[in-house]
Amino acid sequence: MARKGHKVKDVTGLQNVMFDLKPNRSEAEVFMTADIDVTEFVKYIKKMKEENKDITYFHGFVHLMGKLIYKYPKLNRFVQNRTLYEHDDVSIAFVAKAEFNEKSEEFLTCLPIKENDTIIEVSNSIKEKIEKIRDKNSTINTDGANNVVDKLGHLWKPLRSALMGLLKWWDRKFGLPGAIADENIYYSSLIVSNIGTFRVPGIYHNLANLGTSSGLIAFGDIKENNGKYTMNIGATLDERIADGFYFCRALKAIEYLFAHPELLMEGAAKDFEIPDNVHKKSDTKKAKK
Repeated sequence: MARKGHKVKDVTGLQNVMFDLKPNRSEAEVFMTADIDVTEFVKYIKKMKEENKDITYFHGFVHLMGKLIYKYPKLNRFVQNRTLYEHDDVSIAFVAKAEFNEKSEEFLTCLPIKENDTIIEVSNSIKEKIEKIRDKNSTINTDGANNVVDKLGHLWKPLRSALMGLLKWWDRKFGLPGAIADENIYYSSLIVSNIGTFRVPGIYHNLANLGTSSGLIAFGDIKENNGKYTMNIGATLDERIADGFYFCRALKAIEYLFAHPELLMEGAAKDFEIPDNVHKKSDTKKAKK
């Protein structure tokens, strides 16, 4: 049985066939990219900083993705053993560095997004996670996925390869146990990557066959031109969890949230209406497989 998920009953015949044609997540990737107007979002984060609220773009990205998943719950689904499941909660995962330099070690972390969380709660949770990562004695560094990955990565190659094969098999059949899955980014609803920090655009990033995460969003560099700010994003999704129309609607919802950042002060699960004309004025690029 899949860990932290329940079986979805309303599965179409086409989806079942897709599970057979493409049993692995890496075989079912669809890539979408868009240049998004984030002018209002940039202004909003700047205003919050002026009010002495320690909020960053990344905090906004994470909360925005949480709101998106609550509105479009099919994005919270995953395929395991050719069976469709949906996560029991919403979680956003990312890789964080203990220090911001090339030699600093990277750590996996997974952040639950609760129904009533606003950008303030999400920001505080992220800062708390980062503080624990920088504390070398913290359990986030000595237990769970980070510890397992570190120990496994230093094993003799043939032994490491054999153990990885066993873990992947166990993951497909039963799901990895909590000690390994905790803080594991591949067991999240969605993985986010803030590559804009490195002044590069949103990129294609492959999905992993391990775990239950069916999507990865890469947020690129924010560029300014005559007072207008734009950001390129890249989204890689498992096409087996929903159809292209659903994905395009979700992408337009991302654009809408960036244009109305005041919604980030509402609970993650609070619904928001998107005018029909927003969906009709789609200027996003075609999806690429």
